Amino acid sequence: MSELSFLPTWPPDTAGLPWFALILLVAVLLGEAVNRWLRLPRALGWVACGLAAGPSLLGLIDAIAFEESRFLLQIAAGLVLFELGQRVDTGWLRRNPWLLASSLLEAGFSFVAIYAVLWLLQVPPLVAATAAAIGLASSPSVVLALTRELRAQGQVTERILMFTALNCIYAFVAVSMLVAWLNAEYRGGWISVAAHPMWLIFGSLIVAFVFAAFTLWLLRLLGPRPDAQYMCVVALVVAAVAAAQTLRLSVPLLLLAYGTLARALDRDRRFVSLQFGRLGSIALVLLFALSAAGIDLRYVPAGLLAGVGLLAARWAGKTLGMFAVGRASGLSLRKASLVSLGLMPMSGLALLLTYDTAARYPELGVQLTTIMVCAIALLELIGPLTTQFALVRAGEASQASVQS
Repeated sequence: MSELSFLPTWPPDTAGLPWFALILLVAVLLGEAVNRWLRLPRALGWVACGLAAGPSLLGLIDAIAFEESRFLLQIAAGLVLFELGQRVDTGWLRRNPWLLASSLLEAGFSFVAIYAVLWLLQVPPLVAATAAAIGLASSPSVVLALTRELRAQGQVTERILMFTALNCIYAFVAVSMLVAWLNAEYRGGWISVAAHPMWLIFGSLIVAFVFAAFTLWLLRLLGPRPDAQYMCVVALVVAAVAAAQTLRLSVPLLLLAYGTLARALDRDRRFVSLQFGRLGSIALVLLFALSAAGIDLRYVPAGLLAGVGLLAARWAGKTLGMFAVGRASGLSLRKASLVSLGLMPMSGLALLLTYDTAARYPELGVQLTTIMVCAIALLELIGPLTTQFALVRAGEASQASVQS
């Protein structure tokens, strides 16, 4: 053994370096720089950091590292989805049924428009339907990040938050139902065709109900102790992510339903809207940066036409749906158009849905990934701007946050 064996090897082994901590640090700094000097949303800085660290540029996070970070990404998404689920006011939907009607219409029109455009571009029907289902999902991370950053409050803000949650539910349910078609096409066997989507949907909802009921029982046991409640709910969210992965359920659907049911079943108002504060902010930055790092920009040139077509169809469908019953739901056409713009972002969750579907069905994986990665990459950059524009033009952003 050399007498200098205590010294580090050269070149150094970088495999064990905490790249994710470094990415978090750089993402925060870039976000602040973008916001302070360019007056743009911090989310754009977080996305830029993730894209730079991804396989197309610096390669700090390659496909293998992205897979290894999947559980961390799922936890970050779980915290965001649970908090968003807490924003779904089922009482508001009961009092104003036109809200649900406008949500269903904008989602339905978006699906039909995306499918039609991709079909016209000669995309196979099964790929077009899957892309349209994933395209229903709006980005919870963008919406929550912008409403926090702008300290936005008002009718447009609340509708964007609620419709984002509902759109995510529609997307997860639609993709789960398409599993039957995918199984019939690529797997065969009536058991997998019928049972698999039912397991994904109803299994996720049942487990979400169990977690919500246990959470409320625990909060009743703890009493009004905010710190203890906060730590217990964070631990339960992590446990819910692990349970979904173990049971092969839909992590996003389970966590979103968990947050929604925890509020809907909370008749004693143990907590009205649990916000994760600084931990939630860290989760948002990680979700933006890691999901952006998972985008392989090499897919963009091949999928540019289909990706742009998907974005245009998605916007047209959402706008038409909002205009159809906007006045009946108590919203002017101007504000309805702002809500549709606020719902445009699509990022990490859509990317996870794309990669999970492509991994499960490699027969359509390349074509689906080519289309969706291009669309998601564009909306990672455009989406925060459209949401910021909608909230500011609606007059619901804090003046101090706009001026800063």
